[in-house]
Amino acid sequence: MRILLLCSEFEGLVKTGGLADACKGIASHLVAAGHHVTVLLPRYSALYSRPTGEWQSVFFTLGGHDFGCAVRRLTYAGLDIRVLEHDDFFHRERPYDDGYAGYADNPLRFGFFCKAALEWCRHYLPDVDVIHGHDWQTAVSAAYLKQHYAADPVLAKVPFVFTVHNGAYQLTCDHSWFARLDLAPHNDHFLNMLEQGIRYADKISTVSQGYRDELLSEPAANGLAMLYQHRAADFVGILNGCDYQQWDPATDLALVQNYHQQDLRGKAACKAYIRHRFNLPEQDVPLFVAVSRITGQKGYDYLIPALRHWLMQSPAQVFMVGSGELHYCRQLYQLQEDYPTKFRFFEGFDESLAHQAEAAGDFFLMPSLFEPCGLNQLYSLKYGTVPLVRLTGGLRDTVIPWPAAEATGIGFHEVSVDALLIALQQAEQLYWHGEAYQAVQQRGMQQSFSWAQAVTEYLRLYQQALN
Repeated sequence: MRILLLCSEFEGLVKTGGLADACKGIASHLVAAGHHVTVLLPRYSALYSRPTGEWQSVFFTLGGHDFGCAVRRLTYAGLDIRVLEHDDFFHRERPYDDGYAGYADNPLRFGFFCKAALEWCRHYLPDVDVIHGHDWQTAVSAAYLKQHYAADPVLAKVPFVFTVHNGAYQLTCDHSWFARLDLAPHNDHFLNMLEQGIRYADKISTVSQGYRDELLSEPAANGLAMLYQHRAADFVGILNGCDYQQWDPATDLALVQNYHQQDLRGKAACKAYIRHRFNLPEQDVPLFVAVSRITGQKGYDYLIPALRHWLMQSPAQVFMVGSGELHYCRQLYQLQEDYPTKFRFFEGFDESLAHQAEAAGDFFLMPSLFEPCGLNQLYSLKYGTVPLVRLTGGLRDTVIPWPAAEATGIGFHEVSVDALLIALQQAEQLYWHGEAYQAVQQRGMQQSFSWAQAVTEYLRLYQQALN
């Protein structure tokens, strides 16, 4: 099959979150399975330093205005990458915002991207079988295919498959944007970019079965539950895979000492390294780690008070890595000041340190309010770092909570300080029950969530869309 993958970020080129990892995972493993994949994304400022090859020009009209752009080939990781160049729209340091708020012209920027992508495709990729878009940034392409290209000799029969990676990110804008983007209005209130993809795509997926089920109702659907319900027959959950070439403690170059399931001595060395580097006392106590964006979605509104209460009475230690909302970061710094022998916070993102933290921990904290798929729990399982998760979305699909016979982690349901405290106490209890902890740890390390399985399911979805 020939597949055009439309995305707004791609791991190794530009990344703000898990969307980038997923797009690379899908593209790479489709190619490995023998398919022809072209990836098209905007050429942001960070991509101007990368050499490009052949290029094509594209011209079209949108909202009564004439536009043009260049699409350039960029070779990366053996993949066919195309970057759509328009200086006014995309030559910016950050993809979506200025660090404080989303760019005011985001509807035009990504409406333009969607229209330009289809125009490029019809001229330069006429043998395309499927177009696969990702998140709100590509959603309008689904509407354009149905509204603008229904009689086009190239695109009329090309299905659009749309993946929702995070349904909370939708980009709603004033009703006037329907006309400005040449879209047929279907309400009198506002344009919701994500909704366009769900409404008009031939097939829809999201990144776990658990999250798919949650999106059928509110509040998880963020106002779109009725639309998801309407499209339920065409809507599936496909769990993201884990890139075990990058995330394997036996080969991870970021670790001070490698280890594997049959020999965990290197894990103890990694734990000692983090304690020494961040001035945590060397003690026989469990080390809890977290690597995440510091946002409300990740559960910080109740994680921070739970940690404050728990650390008053527990000998355990906590090491956290991340960046995000300042009011949470200030509270984490205060925890560090109040519990200098038990708590450390590294503000910022460091890829190497993220790997080191995964290897060092006895438990990984992931009490998310919602988690479409989640990747850190997959890394944690592989690294023998028992995940402690709220059982939502992809976390529910990938972690079996203790004390079940096949347990691979600690889990809880309720969004509350009390529920999290009980889970933390369970984790401590499990840790001190050495054999039981080791059994949970070993089962976790045996788990495999490969991209090969995910791609098999995407190919099945493509075939259904074609039929």
